[in-house]
Amino acid sequence: MNGLIDYIVDEVGQKEHTVIGISGHGGAGKTTFADALRARLGDVNYINTDPYITDSTLRKSAMLDYTVDGQAHHYKMTACHPAAHHLPSLERDVRMVRQGIGFYTIDVPYLERMWIDPKKRITIVEGMSVAFLATDWWDVSVYLYTDSDTEFDRRSVRDIQERGMDLAYLKASHDERRLQYELFMHPHREKFQVVVNTSGDEWIKDVTL
Repeated sequence: MNGLIDYIVDEVGQKEHTVIGISGHGGAGKTTFADALRARLGDVNYINTDPYITDSTLRKSAMLDYTVDGQAHHYKMTACHPAAHHLPSLERDVRMVRQGIGFYTIDVPYLERMWIDPKKRITIVEGMSVAFLATDWWDVSVYLYTDSDTEFDRRSVRDIQERGMDLAYLKASHDERRLQYELFMHPHREKFQVVVNTSGDEWIKDVTL
């Protein structure tokens, strides 16, 4: 991780304004990386894109039909599908960052709003929604992902210990979520300047442009 942070610090340099996009699936290490990067860069703007994801109550009613290896699947829409994100709102907010307009991030029960200060020269935008925007929104872009087992291990610690989910339900939902991830989100990694596999305890760089 430290090598990747060094790379980004070099890329940012003394540029007047830089917008950094960080994305990947749940449990890939996005927030951990973003926090470490913020600590290294100092006083920067930070936008977490979770509030741009459609409420889970609505997504449970949006059923998807898709085929994997010749087998038909019918399952609720997960956050791995682009239609689960309110991308026009995120585009508007990133545009305001680029135009030097200050604003408050979306205020939600699980995440206190933050002031995006136009005087700060670096803004980090982190979350799954970043994957579904065009590349020209970002000056530096990083995509993190893991294998399926690592994702499940990391998510199960959080969802079972902190949210009280049943292990069998979590495993079944993970399998379908992973299929949707492979179909609808993973291909977007090709748009990013840096792609990193964080499976296990390793940080292996796939691509650096």
